[in-house]
Amino acid sequence: MTINLKKVNAFLLDLDGTLYLGSKLFPSTLDFLAVLRRAGKKRLFLTNNSFFSTTQYLKKLNDLGFEASKEEILTSGWAAIHYLLNETPYRKIYLLGSHALSQEFMDSGLTVVNHLHPDSEPETKPDAVVLGFDRGFTYNKLRIASWLLLEGIPYISTHPDKVCPTETAPIPDTGALIEYFHAVTGRRPVVIGKPYATMIRAALARTDTSPQETAMVGDRLYTDMRMAKEGGLISILTLSGETRRESLKDADLQPDCIIEDVGELARIIQS
Repeated sequence: MTINLKKVNAFLLDLDGTLYLGSKLFPSTLDFLAVLRRAGKKRLFLTNNSFFSTTQYLKKLNDLGFEASKEEILTSGWAAIHYLLNETPYRKIYLLGSHALSQEFMDSGLTVVNHLHPDSEPETKPDAVVLGFDRGFTYNKLRIASWLLLEGIPYISTHPDKVCPTETAPIPDTGALIEYFHAVTGRRPVVIGKPYATMIRAALARTDTSPQETAMVGDRLYTDMRMAKEGGLISILTLSGETRRESLKDADLQPDCIIEDVGELARIIQS
């Protein structure tokens, strides 16, 4: 399946499962990025993984040979910060996430009330609970956050991904914790990352392009392709990550284009 990409001026590029897997760079990735550069196409590296900060992603991408800039990286963690600062009055945050995400929140002017003692009750009640990708999740965090949610504190999640792909096997991600908290509190969060409109707005503001001239390239139907369809973007699914071709047969969402990997997309762009 192919489409005419002549009108596409910007590509939103998922990372894990699309350009690499864990620490393993896919063989065709750097050649694909070179094709985009020669064709004069804008690119924005887009990820729902909020475990790492923008600065950490920049280092990883540059170490892999991407020659990226900070402005070309949009994480769900940064999008959550942008949402909190620009669309809410919430400034004191109980954050379930990595130390790097906590630091990025504080560097942006937010107060993380559990930064120093993540397993202790906050001394002051937060304005909001934010759920990120927390690989250090503990029962005590579940207990404290559940108590805050039952008290009615506003509840936000950086992204909805149920699993995070790794080189060995998928591991539980934030979407799994959303179900955990729902079982305890009956509540579901406002979700920021793909496929939701907050992420689309942040991405198009970075690329300064319309939806019709922007393509989303990713490996997941329920985040990458859903965001493209709901945002009016061109949807390009790569089979290098989570989605398998056989799972598309009964899927209610069909992408505009299906590729084996970004090397195939590079050949389409050059054709």
